[in-house]
Amino acid sequence: MRRRVCPRCLEPLTAPVWRDATGAPTRPPVERRTRWQRLLDPLRTDPLPLPTVRDAAYAAAANVVPTCPRGHRLPPEYLDRPTVVVGLVGLTGASKSTYLTVLIDLLHEGALAPLGISVEMDEESAARFDDHRYRLLVQHQQLPLTLPLLGEGSSPDPFMLVLRGTGRNGAERTVNLVFFDASGEQLYRSEDMGLYGKFLYAADSLLLVLSPGVFPRLRSLADPGEDSMGLARHTQMVVNLANVLRAARNLPPDAHLDDVATAVVLSKADKLRGVPDFPAETLRDPDLRAMPLAHWFADVRTTSSRLVDFLEVSGGSNLLTAVLHRLPRPTVHAVSATGADARDGGYPRIAPVGVLDPLLVLLARAGFLSEEGLDAESRDAEEYGAGLRGEWSR
Repeated sequence: MRRRVCPRCLEPLTAPVWRDATGAPTRPPVERRTRWQRLLDPLRTDPLPLPTVRDAAYAAAANVVPTCPRGHRLPPEYLDRPTVVVGLVGLTGASKSTYLTVLIDLLHEGALAPLGISVEMDEESAARFDDHRYRLLVQHQQLPLTLPLLGEGSSPDPFMLVLRGTGRNGAERTVNLVFFDASGEQLYRSEDMGLYGKFLYAADSLLLVLSPGVFPRLRSLADPGEDSMGLARHTQMVVNLANVLRAARNLPPDAHLDDVATAVVLSKADKLRGVPDFPAETLRDPDLRAMPLAHWFADVRTTSSRLVDFLEVSGGSNLLTAVLHRLPRPTVHAVSATGADARDGGYPRIAPVGVLDPLLVLLARAGFLSEEGLDAESRDAEEYGAGLRGEWSR
């Protein structure tokens, strides 16, 4: 897991600033000093007095909270947990926002409870999420397209969750899970990615969302206007995405990325059930109560390979080559966020399938879940690449 960042502006949190209710910088209620700082204290000519119990009580009454360098208030205990930043990437119409809304709702409903994991959401995120949830899951209406980002260096407001589980030694494990969803218009050119998709610089995990209608053989399944995107634009998006990820880490374009994982989401997969050679068994929900997680991950590797073969014969060779060889540690998942096509701006029902799969893989890659079954031992770039070619060769 990478360094801590502000969940709103993604500024590094090397030295958080404490502010009162008016926004003015102030002293923290409890000062945490390292051993090195204590050794240097005798050398100070005018050392600052340590906060007293009275200071802490006053700070609590004044609503003193830690903020990032830009003044964004951090959620409670945010600094005490590691953070996983997940970036949703996909062109307009790929169903990113719909997928994310259904995924977060499933997490709230206890989808990870069989693994002993509870989920809670930051208050500010919850207020925005309720609007999405009511529109999609209560009224069954289509969500509007994500608005283009405005302003230099802007990133969308994220959804922040806290996952709590128990490790093998019985100790509690917690993690901040931060989801960013950006407009597709800023995810085609590499310069736009760097300017508007700032979350890509801090991302630990990627959810690359592709709609089946962009593949030539499956064009008849495309939603209105979706076929105009073209496979070439998606391929260029993946190439630019890979370049931005490496540029953010000062790596050459062909360097191996060992701190990022990718889950490719084949969205709207319910449309594929009528395609003769579609492996229908890949579109299913995990039974986390009946199957150990390691066995499930081994099954994910098999279904991922079958989906790659299916998409390759559907005319996606160039796009798949870019995904498998440029993006770090990819797996492919068939997902249907709604289970039905929208009609007249609404859905007849909401029946999600396969939504949880990609997140489970990303949580394992990030170290929150056991990675057993996902080739945890393959860390070398050449060894990992050879494993992909061998597994996904025809």
